[in-house]
Amino acid sequence: MHLRSLNVLGTPVHCATYETGLDEVKRLSVLPEPASVAASNTHIISLARSDRSFGDVIRRFSIVLPDGYPLVWEMNRQGAGLKDRVYGPYFMRHILRHTPRPFRHFFFGGSEDCLRRLSAAAREIQPDIEIAGTFSPPFRAWSEEDEEEFAARIRDSGADFIWVALGGERQERWIVKNLARHRRGVFFAVGDAFELLAGSRSFAPAWMQKHGLTWLYRLSQEPGRLFPRYFKYNSLFLCYLLRDKIFGAPRGLRPTRIAFLGSRGVPARYSGFEVVVEELGSRLVSQGYDVTVYNRYPRYVLAEKYFKGMRVITLPTIPTKSLDTIVHTMLSSLDAIFRRYDLIYLCGVGNSILAGFLRRFGLKVVINVDGADFRRAKWGTGGRQWLRLSEYWATRLGHRIVADNREIVTRYEHEYGVTPDYISYGCQFRTSPVRCGELERWGLVRDGYFLHVSRLTPENEADLLLAAWRNYRGPLKLVITGSQNYEHAYYRRLVSLADERVIFTDARFGDSYVELSQNALAFVMPAAIEATRLVLLDQMAMGKAIIFKESPATREVLGDAAEPFDAADPVASLTERLEYLSANPSRCRELGALALARAAEKYSWDAVLARYRGLFEDLMPGHLKSCRPFPSSPPR
Repeated sequence: MHLRSLNVLGTPVHCATYETGLDEVKRLSVLPEPASVAASNTHIISLARSDRSFGDVIRRFSIVLPDGYPLVWEMNRQGAGLKDRVYGPYFMRHILRHTPRPFRHFFFGGSEDCLRRLSAAAREIQPDIEIAGTFSPPFRAWSEEDEEEFAARIRDSGADFIWVALGGERQERWIVKNLARHRRGVFFAVGDAFELLAGSRSFAPAWMQKHGLTWLYRLSQEPGRLFPRYFKYNSLFLCYLLRDKIFGAPRGLRPTRIAFLGSRGVPARYSGFEVVVEELGSRLVSQGYDVTVYNRYPRYVLAEKYFKGMRVITLPTIPTKSLDTIVHTMLSSLDAIFRRYDLIYLCGVGNSILAGFLRRFGLKVVINVDGADFRRAKWGTGGRQWLRLSEYWATRLGHRIVADNREIVTRYEHEYGVTPDYISYGCQFRTSPVRCGELERWGLVRDGYFLHVSRLTPENEADLLLAAWRNYRGPLKLVITGSQNYEHAYYRRLVSLADERVIFTDARFGDSYVELSQNALAFVMPAAIEATRLVLLDQMAMGKAIIFKESPATREVLGDAAEPFDAADPVASLTERLEYLSANPSRCRELGALALARAAEKYSWDAVLARYRGLFEDLMPGHLKSCRPFPSSPPR
């Protein structure tokens, strides 16, 4: 899950609710790197705008919650659709209530007496809570030795959630300054939540909170201390809003605006490009980017204007094999030049001619060239010539080109004298069992079938698999999952090659696809294509054994974590591999474990995100001030 964020006076604030915020911090708590959460109100947002050093601090938080109603009203003006704020003390109480053992909590800040009462209150909220530790730091300036001692206490406690109450802006600065001392855990800046939950102070009446008057209630309690702060920062908040409405936000404070063109759209249910757009785009949103995706009508139509935080614009096309992509991308490009994005991410080398058009209007263009499309059997002579020329155009018209496999990089270096940026895809780790009725629907049992998933087009060579299958004498079935699209004659040929042991399921997505994948004995990829196949990464991340045709590009992805068959005599070799694995299920389990380990080591979406952010920073220096820092773990 990745929360959408909206820019409020230069700070990305997340469109969170109590429930979505809880889900996200649980996700962050299991990652092998620390994360941070701040509850923001008009004071925090105005301070971040007026004080550049604090602005840099608050923009480095993993999540910034809309704590105050004025923020909610401004975000709703931008289309957030929020029904309530996420009030810091209530959010803390909500998380405590829903994180019993084995989650561990650490309370940092406040007096000893406050921490005792807070701990007692936390046990009333959640009787099965595990409080890993509490610490009231000394009331003085802290030395480097002090900071290391504090960090050691927190690390040694093994806490998943570290609650920090130091007051004012001090807690946010302290968290950001010390986050690198930790390997994991979610740090929360929660202000006066300790005192409120401990009962030292009372909450504002519900009607005052609902009308955005919590500040007035607090002012009535401490007028001397709070009046100067409220007067200054509430006034600044209104002034900055008015200034930006009239003149626009200063360049360094607005989010970087990125548009994805050339894919079919989101949600992903067709090819690798759609998965890249969904996975990369949603992660960019969580990092403070403003992301737009162009969907194709009528196949990709959403009722909502946003999907996983990405704005979706739906435009028509001419739905034929040759014109579908280029016509939709051309219309998307015309729309994009009027919206003045900071960067265009162009999917597919066949669209590269449009990069020159986009550049003429001052837009930066990154082209993902994928593999050698001109070699694919589905294209006629004219289509292949167009795609061959498109590779040349990509090297001349794109500001940068991206390749997902080192074989592609090597070929572009050799043929065009250009080195693409190598950025592979990531994968989703889906090892928890999924059951949605797919096995029953097709009469299948666990480990009772081989699986092939692809678009059923000639270059994916399902016919080769069926030719080998005719010679297979084992007890298993073969499940072929995929859509025929424009290749109706080829699909009829596949059906003619199949026997009663072959099941065609058409395209399956979501849980249906996952259930079929998780329960197959092994996955078979009969084609050798110069690219990184996302379906391979999917199967690796589900811990499945894989049979593949030997080729450099596929070997690069799989290493020694799969069973190859010989491309020189593919039918006989593939038949032999099918029979071998059918008779040796223990080998399948061994290969699945190796594939899962390789996926975890080499194909992380967070590492992919870090590489793309580095690429964007090179193209647009100074544009990323409103975004989060790179993940602390280096990309592999």
